Amino acid sequence: MEQGNGSGRRERRDAQRNLERVLSAAHELFAERGADVTMEEVARHAGVGVGTIYRRFPSKEQLLAAVSHAACDDTRACLVAAADAAADPLQKLRALVLAQYRRAADGTALIELRSPAEGQGGAAAEQQLYDTLHALLRDVIGEGQRQGLLRPGDASMLAALCLELISPRVFAHLARACDGTGNPADQIVGFVLGGLGAQPAAHRRTEEQP
Repeated sequence: MEQGNGSGRRERRDAQRNLERVLSAAHELFAERGADVTMEEVARHAGVGVGTIYRRFPSKEQLLAAVSHAACDDTRACLVAAADAAADPLQKLRALVLAQYRRAADGTALIELRSPAEGQGGAAAEQQLYDTLHALLRDVIGEGQRQGLLRPGDASMLAALCLELISPRVFAHLARACDGTGNPADQIVGFVLGGLGAQPAAHRRTEEQP
C-alpha cells in the first residue's frame, strides 16, 4: 500500500514538472512568434512527447488560454510586489508603470492573443489582472491626492485613464515609434505623472513656505 502511495506521488510530481515545462515552453514560443506555433513545436521545446500535451490540453486554443492565465497570475504578483516595495505614491506609480512595461516586454502581450474559441477562462483571467492593476492605481492615486502630490479628481476614473496608457498594445506601438531611440516606459512614466499633476515633495514643501 505504501509503495503504491509513493509511486502515485512520484507520478503526480512528474506530471506537475511536465506541466510547468510545457507552460514555460509555450509561453516563450507564443510570446516570440504568436499563435502560429504548433503543438509539436511546443512539445519539442519542452522536451516532452506531444501526446503529453494533448492529454492535458486537447487543443492549441486551450493551451494558449492556460498560458495566458498563468501570465496574468504572474503579472498580478509582480505588480503587487512592485507597489509594496516603493516608498511613496509617486515612486509607486513609477514602479507600477515600469513593472507593467517589463511584463509586456517579456511577452505578456500574448495575453491579448487569445482566440474567441478559448471561451471565458482567458477573459476572466484578463479581467482579474485589469481589476488588480486598476485597484493598485486607484489606491496609489488616492494616497497621492491626500498627500497633496497629485491633482484632485475621481481616483477611480484617473486610474482607468492610466490603464489605457500602459496596456501591452500601447507599449508595443510606442516601441515601434521610438525605433530603438528611447525607452517607451520612460515616456509613459513622464506622461502619466504629468497628467496627474505630480508634484515632487521637495517642490511642494518649498511652495508651502511663507
